[in-house]
Amino acid sequence: MAKTISDEIIISALMSNGTIKDSAAAIGLSERTIYDRMSNGEFIEKYKSAKADIVRKAVFELNKQIGAAVNTVIEIMSDTTVNPAIRLQAAQTILNNANKFAERLNDDEQSVADQQEDNRFSFF
Repeated sequence: MAKTISDEIIISALMSNGTIKDSAAAIGLSERTIYDRMSNGEFIEKYKSAKADIVRKAVFELNKQIGAAVNTVIEIMSDTTVNPAIRLQAAQTILNNANKFAERLNDDEQSVADQQEDNRFSFF
């Protein structure tokens, strides 16, 4: 009798092991079984959703550290005992990232404004 393993277990194995070969070995399935499962649209949607959840969690965790990272760069830039080349690099890091964040903020604000405009004329 063939071994039946849930989509969630296969997805977890894929997330943990990185390759189909290693995932199959970890959960005692053949590679072909995983390839077959991956041809199923419902499975693929679950897999994509699981990957997106991991990325969202990682972004959330990184966002929690942005303030500390900025403070560290500011400390390095401001510390006159640090090599001037390193201080300059810290200042450049702040300037480069400030520009990127400003562009992102403008894009996000424009997106919200566009969405509000679209909703204003929506009757459904």
